Amino acid sequence: MVEANNTTVTLQVHRFTPRPERAERARGGSPFAKKSSPFGGGSDSAARRRPRGKQWVQEYTIPARPSDTVLDCLLTIKRTIDPTLAFRYSCGHGMCGSDAAAINGTPTLLCTATVRDWAKQPSTAPEVDDEGFRRTGDETANEPDVPAENVENNITEGSLGVIELASLPGFPPQRDLIADIDPMLNQIRKLTPYLQADGVLATTAEGKVDVFEYLQNPEQLAKYETLSNCIACGVCEGACPVYAGGDAFVGPAALIWASRFINDSRDTKAMNRMDAIDTADGVAGCQSVRACSRHCPRGIDVGEEMWQIVAKVRER
Repeated sequence: MVEANNTTVTLQVHRFTPRPERAERARGGSPFAKKSSPFGGGSDSAARRRPRGKQWVQEYTIPARPSDTVLDCLLTIKRTIDPTLAFRYSCGHGMCGSDAAAINGTPTLLCTATVRDWAKQPSTAPEVDDEGFRRTGDETANEPDVPAENVENNITEGSLGVIELASLPGFPPQRDLIADIDPMLNQIRKLTPYLQADGVLATTAEGKVDVFEYLQNPEQLAKYETLSNCIACGVCEGACPVYAGGDAFVGPAALIWASRFINDSRDTKAMNRMDAIDTADGVAGCQSVRACSRHCPRGIDVGEEMWQIVAKVRER
């Protein structure tokens, strides 16, 4: 199939404009509000994640090619149709994670999602008979086959389909496709996401400093190397039904960062790190659904890592 420029795609964008802060919020909120857990979550956190403001769905139909990314399409809209459309991006190559959003309900990165992979043809409402029952079965079973080249030409010269976009689930929306990921970043910070070595450097036989690095062998590096690829995009947290559902749970991203240093042979605070996540809203909050593994843009099997860190905490 030869890509052509005479094709279009329709983007259905769930837009959001926050309403002005109320006076009581400016004064610090209600004194009767429930306290949240150390990692966030709980009923008050769920309330914060509910958007409060103007919400609507806006459609944009633009020229596009199957190889274009969803980010390309949004940039076209921003530059040529609607400069008020808000979304976040930085590198545009799947390395920074700043453009995470929900595409057709699935958390992923806008810059790595292509129109070819995500555009879908609009579904039609099911036919209902006079008694209110839906028609079942294959409605095209008795229809003549349509030549494949006709279907291909219809797509090549017409609409590639529809893509539905919304902000990342599980996080408070700030505006349109921009989600506030500060709760996730704060959870990661609370788990001290940096190396805490013993400070003892290698020395020579004469007592002089030999090297200024904390050395490792390849086997030690392999234990955490994959985990160091995490870019804190929030895709795993948006896919997690526990975290996105508003329950008190530190979230898979924070646990990945904790696991990265727990598995690091140079770090001397592994026990302290496991103590920090051995709580009701830490590893105990993971329900092992493994939805967090499905769309990690860095190829981390997040669900498997959750199993591993839970086992380590329980076995220590």
